[in-house]
Amino acid sequence: MMIQPIDPIRRETVVPASQQRAFETFTARITDWWPSRHHIGSADIEQVIIEPRAGGRWYTRHVDGTETSTGVVVAWEPPERLVVTWQISADWKFDPSLVTTVEVRFEDEGPDRTRVRLEHRDLDRYGPDAERMHETFDGPGAWEGTLAAFAGALEPVR
Repeated sequence: MMIQPIDPIRRETVVPASQQRAFETFTARITDWWPSRHHIGSADIEQVIIEPRAGGRWYTRHVDGTETSTGVVVAWEPPERLVVTWQISADWKFDPSLVTTVEVRFEDEGPDRTRVRLEHRDLDRYGPDAERMHETFDGPGAWEGTLAAFAGALEPVR
């Protein structure tokens, strides 16, 4: 039986910020905007951390002092590009043997305007759960909602 390839999830948004500010907000200020319900720990999020270098960790520190891993930084190219692994299994636990890829590109579109393109690929690595996970990541509460929260962190204060 031939397994159909699973299309990547692609989302984008345009934010009212310079490329540098968009990249820094996405990475260094991720705790400020990452949806609080998006974690695999047993306690609430204290801080989400993407270490600023290739080979760095992407993890969450929880209010009870525990840490949960999400993945690692594959490419750190400020302010244009970030590539990280997403190693959360279909049962929402860190799995070091599962490696899917999230690439985020920050494209300068002029003064204080950046297009942010996110692609989550390699979803076929979920095996028998690939289609279900594609549907999950494709839903409004997944990458679409996460990018909306990110864009909201960059909206001018009125």
